[in-house]
Amino acid sequence: MTAAPSTMSRSTVAARPDVDALTLVAYPMPSVPAPQLVAAFGAETIFAWSAPSGQVRVLVGVGVAREFRGAGDTRWQQVVAATSRLRVTVSEERGDADAGSDIDGPRGAWPLLRARLVGGAAFAPGAADKAPWTGFGDAWFALPRWTYVSNDHGAYLLLALDASDDASRHAGDLARWRAAVRAEAPSTQQPTIVEHLPGATAEWRSRIEAITAAIARGELSKVVAARPHGLALAGAARPEALLAALDARHAECTRVLVRPPGAGALVAATPEQLVRRDGSLVTCDALAGTSRVADAAAADALLASAKDRWEHDLVVTAIRDALSAVGARVDAPTVPRIRALRHVLHLHTPFRAELATPTHVLELAARLHPTPAVGGTPTTSAVTWIREHEAARGWYASPVGWCDLEGNGELAVAIRSGVLAGSKVHLWAGAGIVAGSDPERELVETELKLRAMLGALGGADPT
Repeated sequence: MTAAPSTMSRSTVAARPDVDALTLVAYPMPSVPAPQLVAAFGAETIFAWSAPSGQVRVLVGVGVAREFRGAGDTRWQQVVAATSRLRVTVSEERGDADAGSDIDGPRGAWPLLRARLVGGAAFAPGAADKAPWTGFGDAWFALPRWTYVSNDHGAYLLLALDASDDASRHAGDLARWRAAVRAEAPSTQQPTIVEHLPGATAEWRSRIEAITAAIARGELSKVVAARPHGLALAGAARPEALLAALDARHAECTRVLVRPPGAGALVAATPEQLVRRDGSLVTCDALAGTSRVADAAAADALLASAKDRWEHDLVVTAIRDALSAVGARVDAPTVPRIRALRHVLHLHTPFRAELATPTHVLELAARLHPTPAVGGTPTTSAVTWIREHEAARGWYASPVGWCDLEGNGELAVAIRSGVLAGSKVHLWAGAGIVAGSDPERELVETELKLRAMLGALGGADPT
């Protein structure tokens, strides 16, 4: 797959029945934060991404030019196959050019000039069939009509046009974008929280006891249990305000919004990268093992904890095996390091791998997800237990992000997340349950993790 045809003219490409040809018109723009654009376009925003590092730092998608869905066990492969029909050329306002040619702008901004699909997938097939996940589906990706994308070298706005379309027809929307990048930053204020609706603690305790009993019988080694926490607000939740608050409070995390047409808005501030592919280079995070205290003594204790190190090693082994299975040369430190966040500490092992043959980032995601950090082990048994004993977790702890037409991209794991649906907010937090896990300690861990979203929503810590 290529980002722009190099050997066929645009008219030849458009005439082929197996090809879906589009043009991206590129407009240089100033760099602005994602919440500012989300505020300008409201529910038209289908995706927003703000990352502390990477080829793309800010990505905002508005409207849908093309939409791709997958269902069932082959959902990832269905999306990859459907998007392989796309052929995209890129032109600047002042003249046409292929995506890789010398369009004006700094060299570091050139990678921005390509088509990107945005979206994600459910934790497991069938997990997003009920409210508040209605409309999300098993897997959903879209090429936005408008894509704003920036990195440390510059920013562009890309308009996706069909063969019969013309940029002049979108002059009004372009004016809205130019006004949006000059607008003031949005407020972080949310409507008042009028009610907390936490998951029943008695039900949580019994679920943890059931998991540890299954582990004692040898049926499982680990299950990551998810605990819900609901909020009722005095008015409709404001995604741009939540993203702005998360930017201020959790800049070390990836802040993301995903909103398929007709669905609620999934918002996350996640510390966990599932996979990033840039050409032959692949990076992943193993993030498992948690301290409920964030200081130097707790960091030393976490590194010395046999339980947490064992839990972490499960994730490291799973990632290494998944990357090795595609023939990648894998490199990772033998000893984990500490990842310090606002409320908790995690054990963290960063992976770097070199692909021997091209593998689409979505195909890598299909092999990696769910890692034992969000599902459990053995994987099939853990996911089955989750499906049979929990309310559908939808896209919680699922892969969300972007990819280009060459199979590069980045997917984060949608933990520390929630769904905004009108005046209702649905949050989740998880805890890895292994032999010897104590329900009360795991309850405290979920409360700490819920603070990431609750604090940004203006709420007190859950009780």
